[in-house]
Amino acid sequence: MRFSVFLLLALAALPAHAQDAEPLSSEDDITAYCLGVNRLLAERFRQMQLWGCGKASSMQWCRDAKASAPEAMRMRERLVIRFANELTRKGLLDVERPADARAGLTQIVADGSTDAARCFNPDGDRDEPACERLQRCEEAEQHVGQ
Repeated sequence: MRFSVFLLLALAALPAHAQDAEPLSSEDDITAYCLGVNRLLAERFRQMQLWGCGKASSMQWCRDAKASAPEAMRMRERLVIRFANELTRKGLLDVERPADARAGLTQIVADGSTDAARCFNPDGDRDEPACERLQRCEEAEQHVGQ
């Protein structure tokens, strides 16, 4: 009897690997998407700090952008941390979640990064639908982690 009670308690404490993951809520979907957006933007601002702008007056825009890049990068990094913490708090980044659920979440994060890259294309070829999808993050950035 004691052994079976102990066995039941031990089995109850094991992670539920076989459980199906619940679908993401729309809020969690936006959080993952915005994690990807801000991850890419932080990297872009980091790269801007390496620009060589020259001294010509026509390059003042470049010098201004380069000067503001460190603070913009830090702001985006803080958002990345806040979005990742929110997903972690909900257990959505847990390695014990089913592989297909983790893959789905990873794809949403990648979609956010892809849209940010398409909208803020260094060649100036803005993908307007991608830019419109980025608008979903504006409100989320105000409320995440609060």
